Amino acid sequence: MCKIASVKEHSVIGVVLAGGKSSRYHRLKHKFLDIYKGEEIIKHVLRAMRPLVEEIVIVVSPEHEEIREVLEDFDIPINFAIQKSPLGTGHALLSTAPLLEKRNAILLISFADKPLVTSSTFSLLLTEHVQSKAEITFAIASLPDPGSKGRIIRKEGRFVDIVEEKDANEDIRHIKEIHAGYLCCYTRSIYERLRRLDNNNVAGEYYLTKVYREFINDGLPLHMVEIPGRESYDINAVHHLDNIQEWESLFTDKKE
Repeated sequence: MCKIASVKEHSVIGVVLAGGKSSRYHRLKHKFLDIYKGEEIIKHVLRAMRPLVEEIVIVVSPEHEEIREVLEDFDIPINFAIQKSPLGTGHALLSTAPLLEKRNAILLISFADKPLVTSSTFSLLLTEHVQSKAEITFAIASLPDPGSKGRIIRKEGRFVDIVEEKDANEDIRHIKEIHAGYLCCYTRSIYERLRRLDNNNVAGEYYLTKVYREFINDGLPLHMVEIPGRESYDINAVHHLDNIQEWESLFTDKKE
């Protein structure tokens, strides 16, 4: 497993995006505080990230007292960045700028609602990011039914963009290759490009997935890592957690 020391001149900081409204989740205020295998979903993400980072920053909404309470005994330093308004995932990551922008670090980033992610996947992402000498690296997966996930757009085999499902036409919705919800980047370059994002889309949000286009436009190296489709699963509605075993069965005894 990749260790912090192998990254040499950079520290590795975990960032978990947990600032959304969970508007489709009717059981709890925060969907990632629901229980999977005896523990809150967000703790599964943190435990998978824990061996690879020296600290973690969690992006939260102003109403985050319950999250603090759940994590008060977690065995790694945790800081909280406040996303004052729910303006999208790109805006969520930008909310960490006051804490992290002046640090010389690699950010290992995940959403908070990913109960099936493993340390092996985070290690693969981080290792390939460093070895490829990319400025930003993100995880992709191929799914039999991509559902609401952002689709990978290629031109002549090369990555050019990600289109969110709600902005996609029928041709794009048939694409099986998706953004899996994990990425690595450097503090030296991510925040400048996050500030360029616009919200010209159906949701009126600043999508984190649109930041990759900014790196391409600036001629900066970008890398993609394919991970097991199983680990791309996220919890957006109550039935996603209730049906998680059905999802896992799609990948049982299959090579991905």
